[in-house]
Amino acid sequence: MAFTESRIQQLLAGQSSTARKVFEYVPIQQAWSAHDIHCAALAVNATSVSVHAVRRALGELKDAGIIREPVGSKFQRDAVTIKLRIETPMPKQAIELVVTTKKPEINALDALAGLSSEVVALANDFSARMKAMASRIEEVALSVEAEREGSSQATAKLKQLQSLLKEIGGGA
Repeated sequence: MAFTESRIQQLLAGQSSTARKVFEYVPIQQAWSAHDIHCAALAVNATSVSVHAVRRALGELKDAGIIREPVGSKFQRDAVTIKLRIETPMPKQAIELVVTTKKPEINALDALAGLSSEVVALANDFSARMKAMASRIEEVALSVEAEREGSSQATAKLKQLQSLLKEIGGGA
């Protein structure tokens, strides 16, 4: 989806300052990883933005539709559509000229590779969450077992106390 320069500026206005800075380093001609974009920003600005902040900003920009991820974890922005309006000396007569730069085509294999990497990332995330949940369930089960054991010991002591009281009450 190609945006006009003004639309990109509107979309960027709603982004964090880090995302606006990172956008400038996302290439148009080829897809770069977050690390490559981070290194480019460091080379130009000697900035102190961490690679994690760059990844977060790239995610924000992708969610906003300003950039895309043609291949897993590689980011690219589309060329800007520039509209020029040329007015002639005659009143109320205008010629519109639309200049677009060619958007690089994504072949089917690249698209499938990108989708595949997204599925793998989703599966890894799901697996990690399930393991964390299983660990929490195990912790709760252990605490329930400890409480049950403590209650069992207290019940045994109570029965012992009751039998002692019966002996004392029956012997007097």
